[in-house]
Amino acid sequence: MACAHANLCVQPDGLSLMALTPGARVVLGLPRARAALAPEQAVAWHTLRPGSGRLDVTLEADGPTRVVRIHDHKDPESGWIEGLEEEEAAPEAGTRRREWGVRVALAGLSVSLVSRAPPAELVHALLDSVLLDLALKPDHLALALCVTHMQWDNQLLGTPSPVLLYCLPDRSGSTSGGTPLPALHAALELQKAPAKRYNAYFFKHLVVALRPLAIRLEERLILQLWAWAWRGEEESAREQPDEADYETRRMLSELTALHSTRYYFALIKIIPSQIRLSMCTANKLEGSLSALKRRLGLTFIKFEDATVELEPFVRAHVFDTASYLGRQMLAHFKDELKWQAAKILGSVDFLGNPLGFVADVSEGVSGLLLEGNVGALLKNVTHGISNSAAKVTESLGDGLERVVGDEAHEETRRRIRSAAAGAHLAAGFRGLGLGILGGMTSLVKHSYEGATQEGLGGFLAGVGKGLVGTVTKPVIGVLDLAAETASALRDTSRRSDKWVPGRVRGPRCVAGCGGLLPRYCGAQAAGAALLYALNHTDYSEHFLAYRTVRDTPHDIRALLSDSYLRIITCKHAAPQVVMETHLSNLVSCLAVGAAGAHFVELGVRGGGGEAVRRPRVQCDSAELAAWLARHAAVARQLYHEHVHTLLPHQDL
Repeated sequence: MACAHANLCVQPDGLSLMALTPGARVVLGLPRARAALAPEQAVAWHTLRPGSGRLDVTLEADGPTRVVRIHDHKDPESGWIEGLEEEEAAPEAGTRRREWGVRVALAGLSVSLVSRAPPAELVHALLDSVLLDLALKPDHLALALCVTHMQWDNQLLGTPSPVLLYCLPDRSGSTSGGTPLPALHAALELQKAPAKRYNAYFFKHLVVALRPLAIRLEERLILQLWAWAWRGEEESAREQPDEADYETRRMLSELTALHSTRYYFALIKIIPSQIRLSMCTANKLEGSLSALKRRLGLTFIKFEDATVELEPFVRAHVFDTASYLGRQMLAHFKDELKWQAAKILGSVDFLGNPLGFVADVSEGVSGLLLEGNVGALLKNVTHGISNSAAKVTESLGDGLERVVGDEAHEETRRRIRSAAAGAHLAAGFRGLGLGILGGMTSLVKHSYEGATQEGLGGFLAGVGKGLVGTVTKPVIGVLDLAAETASALRDTSRRSDKWVPGRVRGPRCVAGCGGLLPRYCGAQAAGAALLYALNHTDYSEHFLAYRTVRDTPHDIRALLSDSYLRIITCKHAAPQVVMETHLSNLVSCLAVGAAGAHFVELGVRGGGGEAVRRPRVQCDSAELAAWLARHAAVARQLYHEHVHTLLPHQDL
């Protein structure tokens, strides 16, 4: 046995055969030759198992557990994990570790959400410049997603808020690389389960980061999304179980939760950044949406541009079911919104958005002090004052309209305001004229309606209602004029970062001539918008087909709905109806040719008698004439089938 001194070792005293025994005397001397050593003193290293003789032992995290990993120092592939079955730990003969990498780059990705009942497109989401990186190994998967820009549009017809979500401009400039921050960035890494017997997925991290966004909610869209998402569950919930079933279901839920799939995250982080939140309420809801709102017990308030700062959702080393993690995330952001209630309350319309006014004035003063920009100060102050005045007067007008309770007057006001489209002053004067006319005719109108419907009692109630309308309707007209004037001033003084983008594309037509969902067509979407512009936004009339049958300079177009066939021309500034016939009066439609021209001959029954007129519509080609004749015949057939169909909700 060698010691610290060179060329010296510990050895027994003497060279006898039994010198190396317990209790024998040892000395320190020079090493001897191997031939001179006794057999029992010749000691050498021998490995019991094949290998280098050196083992590395490490303690690693494998999902929610800690694993002891033992492997040979010079041959790491021949190791094992303590506690695993041999067939799971030992690699198969001839297998090699491979790594796959996939990169997907898309210029844009469009996603559309369509409801079946009622048939309508709800949301259209556009994701611009999508980059997806995927790395796959035998023991883990890594995914990274980056979206440069995104915009979600509210596709409901007649909505006052056509954009649901869009990215705010980056006022800080850009990142260090000179490119703007992405709208969405997500990173996910999935680790292979340590054993097949575990019903779990193990993630090393999940990080989702968002750029500052503007979210503009709308009452009708929220209710329709709720009806679309929970339709099946609401139908199953109609069967009310007994009280005894609740305890049984609770016990079953607790028992099955032990065997449900669980998810482990070493780190989960959701970073929402800043959100500019707005809410738009509806003056009138359809029957089904109104019933749904009453059943849910929801109350919406109207506010605009409430700047909400939400703290990130961060959890480390969580191991639970997906439903529990979802509830935990929802509870976190609900608590964060409660802390932001003061900002939301300070942005409501009936108070005139005082926080928005303070923000406009403070920004204008900052521009004056830092940059000496007097124009920015005047512009911001003007925008703040006009915005507050428009919101307060509009809220007062809506409140007085509810006091009057005249649905026809309220519907006319809504159409005037929805058709303003930038012409606020014209809409204001129309609202003033409607208020004055309504005040002059209110007493006679309500008295007559009450007497014809309920007799003497209705007449007296109508007189009272008419007197109230005589006073309040002109006041409502004055408030409408003031609100639209302030809105026009607000739009002219709006800052560039306050502009709301328009829709990426128009709402799609969800029901074609056959009743099925067709592919999106921009021309058909433009035809649907033209239909509702011609019928004064009567959304009960559904669009079927639209096409230009004669090109410029005549510009003749055919527009088909489920009720009318219209031949229009758009060679002037506004579209004009050349011929309009109800489908119930359409007898025949044939494509004919005469003197080298192509026509569609329409058999139209007169309103009073049985005489049939046969006007002709000239087309540029035989293909266009055949298209118009075919689609007109299909529309007429669909109309008659609908008339003779007994719908389930109709009373027998």
